[in-house]
Amino acid sequence: MFKKGLIYSLLMLFVSILQAQCPVSVTISRNPTGAVCRNTTVNFTAQPTNEGSNPQYFWVLNGDTVGTNPTLSTAVNGAHVELYVVTSNACTDTVAYAQTYLVNVDITLDYTVETPTECNQPTNDVTINNISGGTEPYSYYLHTDVEDKAESITYTDLPISSYPIIVTDAAGCVDTNWVDLTTLECDPIVPSQILTPNDDGINDTWYVHNIEFYPKNKVYIFDRWGQRVYYKEGYTNVEGWDAKYMSGNLPVTSFFYVIELEFERQDKQVFKGPVSILR
Repeated sequence: MFKKGLIYSLLMLFVSILQAQCPVSVTISRNPTGAVCRNTTVNFTAQPTNEGSNPQYFWVLNGDTVGTNPTLSTAVNGAHVELYVVTSNACTDTVAYAQTYLVNVDITLDYTVETPTECNQPTNDVTINNISGGTEPYSYYLHTDVEDKAESITYTDLPISSYPIIVTDAAGCVDTNWVDLTTLECDPIVPSQILTPNDDGINDTWYVHNIEFYPKNKVYIFDRWGQRVYYKEGYTNVEGWDAKYMSGNLPVTSFFYVIELEFERQDKQVFKGPVSILR
């Protein structure tokens, strides 16, 4: 009886020792702590409990296994870091899991792009409204292919494109915000080459397709001898040329038009060509 009791006691002691090593768990410590500047290397360290004498470590970075040591170093911005610890002790659960994220300082720039005022304008303006995130004060500049434009509340006459604005906060963190400049795309004018002013409601006046997109225009009509028979500033198809000159009908023949389109942000455009009257 004594030997059986001793064996039983030793078995229970062994079981209690094994159970004392359970459960297996792990946490992840990091250095430096908190949010860090972009592209900063962060060191992650496994902090296991009851891992046994020869645990295995599996680090997973954004879904890919990248390391099998107790530590992991990475500078991947916004990385999702996962850790699996596998132990060979007698616990029911031999795998412990932990996860964390590499948190970056996110500096956000709020801006306003001016609404285009004319068709196909080649430049536009952008105004910086506010900067948030990181630590004030901030400094910034706008990068172009030609130069780096110094800090300004408003950048004017920028060619239509996308531009990076590089912001640096008081802690030295650098972030890039992209500014997209847009334009108002319009189809070009297409003047009709024929008008038939016979009062049938079809082609009775000269029609210039898409002229409504270009209100700052001047239209000239000349006869074959160069005499001007029509002029209109701000031509519209609603009140188009009716093939009359000084209230009289012009003859059936060909004339020559000149259309000038004026802009504030681009050079004047001139269109020339023939237009014929048929009756």
